[in-house]
Amino acid sequence: MCRRIKKKLNFYSSPIQSIELQKNSFKKNVSISTYRDIKQKIITKPIDYLEIHKLQMEIGRLGEAYVYEYECKELKGTHYIDNIDVSKALDSNNGYDILSYTRDGNPIHIEVKATTGTEDKFYLSKHEFETAKRMAENGLVYLIYFVKEIISENPKLEKIKDITQNNNYKFEETSWKVSKIPYDDDEIIKEGNING
Repeated sequence: MCRRIKKKLNFYSSPIQSIELQKNSFKKNVSISTYRDIKQKIITKPIDYLEIHKLQMEIGRLGEAYVYEYECKELKGTHYIDNIDVSKALDSNNGYDILSYTRDGNPIHIEVKATTGTEDKFYLSKHEFETAKRMAENGLVYLIYFVKEIISENPKLEKIKDITQNNNYKFEETSWKVSKIPYDDDEIIKEGNING
């Protein structure tokens, strides 16, 4: 399970093979790095944020594919199965990834969140939050399909209703958009902030 991720990040070790060691041959034939040496190598290795981002995007696409297949199974035997729209994920302006339906034909707007881990944490953009809120106000169904352990043999899917009003979840701000405030040249001169 984790081997694929580690390989993508160029951070893996080969399986330890069982070998017979003769007395006093250990130092001559086997090279073993200490915990400290390996840790230092990892700490000093530059982080490739682009590779991490690519991996996160692949995990997201994997989650969307998993949810699409799940929805196809849910709608098997209905004509709504042909109406599942995964193209919504291609345009982030939609605020959700998949348009699906109940077996009765009611639309479901699905935002997919996927992780390789087991933690009950995911990130929701401001736009996704506002889309969920707006849809709830208009009587539309917006669900989060949170898929944990996505690369395991048995991913765990949790459907989260009414995320904006759901008391089982708390929201924390994790980033800030920073913009320079336009200023007037006269204001700079008054404050003595002229460079040069």
